[in-house]
Amino acid sequence: MTKIFLIRHAEAEGNIFRRAHGHVNGQIIGRGFKQIELLGERFAAEKIDAVYSSDLTRAFETASAISKPRDLPVNTMTELREVMMGEWEDNAWGDLEYYIPEMVGLFSNDPALWRVKDGEDYGSVVSRMTGCLEKIGRCHEGGTVAVVSHGFAIRSLTCSILGIPSSETSSVPYCDNTAVALLLYNAGNLSVEFQRDNSHLQSDTSTFANQTWWRKKGELKPENLRYMPVDPRRDKELLGSIDNDILSDACTYKGYKEYTAILNDEPVGIVGLSENVEKKVESGSGGLDTAFEENESSTGWICYLYVKPMHRGKNYGVQLLGQAISELRKLKREFLRICVPAGSFAIEFCKRYEFTVIGESGPDCLMEKNIKIW
Repeated sequence: MTKIFLIRHAEAEGNIFRRAHGHVNGQIIGRGFKQIELLGERFAAEKIDAVYSSDLTRAFETASAISKPRDLPVNTMTELREVMMGEWEDNAWGDLEYYIPEMVGLFSNDPALWRVKDGEDYGSVVSRMTGCLEKIGRCHEGGTVAVVSHGFAIRSLTCSILGIPSSETSSVPYCDNTAVALLLYNAGNLSVEFQRDNSHLQSDTSTFANQTWWRKKGELKPENLRYMPVDPRRDKELLGSIDNDILSDACTYKGYKEYTAILNDEPVGIVGLSENVEKKVESGSGGLDTAFEENESSTGWICYLYVKPMHRGKNYGVQLLGQAISELRKLKREFLRICVPAGSFAIEFCKRYEFTVIGESGPDCLMEKNIKIW
């Protein structure tokens, strides 16, 4: 018999940007780094003979929590990847829910009927996951292994092992980021000892504790934003609300795009982004001058990011950040920059999502984040 700990990857961009990330190679972000640390502590006393993961970065980095303390390699396998979402890839869940709600419902509740152009079907996911874990089980007969995969893939496999038909998938809840299942492989068969165990997380480190979309229908509160190009007439009030606390006036931007975030048909936030900076207000200091003089052919900019005060503290700001990153990655921008007033709340927000300060002068603070995923 082989013990297989099957683990979902740590919090990554798709989870908190609320975007469809199947084969998109999104980065670990937000609480994900702490979750990886806590996962390592959970397995500190467990004997592990081998570590496997999907070849996607979010799974590989999660697997390192178990592999590094034991000086074990992480064996990557494409069969452990998330479902390939085809033309859905990197779309905002809010847009998908608005334009094709029936298909989004099938994805969660009866995935065997889910169909998306260039997407992978449910049966293929079950087949490759089952075959991969059976192979791992045979290779480590009598041992214990850790395997890191993805939410839809794990849920699909679990339903198959338990004999739950696709039409009853909703009876098996999604698992939290870094949640653990224990499977047993014995004489060619897989069984489930336990699943969805996130006891190593607390309310401040659990992704699910800070979201509502996964809960029962009666408890659901809409939280996924959709996006539309800014309409000066529709968004007049929103545009007029952007104040000097949002961004510094150290930069002027060229060729920028603007998106309005919509929730329940109400504009709740706005983000502006640009391919480059046309010029800047003189800072009188080399701190910002040096940063602006660098080669910026691979850099994109957030001109402003604003959420209405009544909607703050609901993870809408980070979804707007995700929209900016998605658009700039399409242009193959490797870095994202934002110039904010020194001492503003925007600095702590940016640091929470892996921006670092690269230049300061007087009232201005220039921050940068690596967004390359290719």
